[in-house]
Amino acid sequence: MGPGSRQHILPPVQPSLPLEADHYRRISGNGVGISEFYEFTIAEDGVHQFYAVPDGSVDLVFGIHEQDVHASIGGTVLQVKQWMFEPGRTYFGVRFYPGQCLLPDGLTIQEVVNTDLCLDVDRFEDYLAERIANGTSIQERSQIFLRTYSKKFSELQGTRYNLERYIRKRIYETNGTISIQALCEETGYSACYVRRTFEQVHGISPKLFERFIRFQHMLHLMEQNITNNRMDELAILCGYYDQSHMMKDFKCFSGKTPEQYRSLLLSNRSV
Repeated sequence: MGPGSRQHILPPVQPSLPLEADHYRRISGNGVGISEFYEFTIAEDGVHQFYAVPDGSVDLVFGIHEQDVHASIGGTVLQVKQWMFEPGRTYFGVRFYPGQCLLPDGLTIQEVVNTDLCLDVDRFEDYLAERIANGTSIQERSQIFLRTYSKKFSELQGTRYNLERYIRKRIYETNGTISIQALCEETGYSACYVRRTFEQVHGISPKLFERFIRFQHMLHLMEQNITNNRMDELAILCGYYDQSHMMKDFKCFSGKTPEQYRSLLLSNRSV
C-alpha cells in the first residue's frame, strides 16, 4: 500500500487569515509534506484575533519583530476556535499536509491537537528561526525553511505507516465518506487496529478526520463557485446525509452558517 496520489489531496484551508489578515500572501509548499507557506502582518493597533477551523493539519508559525522572533506550533482544532497573534509582528507560517508533519523532537501529535504551543527558537537547527526572521520575502523565507527541513524529511517506513497512508488516501478519494468497515475489508485489519494506527499519526480518529475532510471539501467548493451552489446540492457533493447534517457540521466547524460564509466571501471579492 503506497502513498496517496497528490491529485486526491485537498490543500488545508484556513479562511480567516486570507479574508481578514493584512498583507496576506501565500505560495505553494513544493512537496516534502508542505501544503503552503503564508505570511501576513499585524500592525500595533491591528486585528490580532482570527478563527481557526478544523483541517487535520499542523501549522508552524514564526512571529517576526525587529528585536526578536517567536515560534509556535499548533495541530488541527476540533471545532472553530480563536487564533490569537501578537500585534506588531510579521508572521511566517508553514502549513503541512495532514499526516505529513515532522514534529520537533520531544513532541507528539497528541500534544499539539487543538492547541498552540510556544517553542524555544533555540531548538531549531542551524539558527533556522533567526535566518527566517532575516529573510526579506516569503519566497526567501520558504527557501530557507526548505533547505533545512528537506534534509530531515522522509516518508515513515513500515507496515503501520503504509497502512496510515492508505487510509488517508482512501478518505481523500471518497471525500470523507468511506466507512471503517470498508477500510477493514480493503486492508484486512481490524477496526481497532485501523483506528489506533491512524490516531498515532494524526492524533484524531479516522471518523473525525472524515468529518473534517467533508467540511474542507465544502470550503473548496464554495470558494470555487460562490454564487451558484445550492445548499442541497452542496450536501450531496460533500457526502453529507442531508442538508441539516451539513448545516450542523458547518456551523460547528466554522462558527458561521454556509450563507453567512458565502456572504463573507462575496464581500471580500468586492473589495
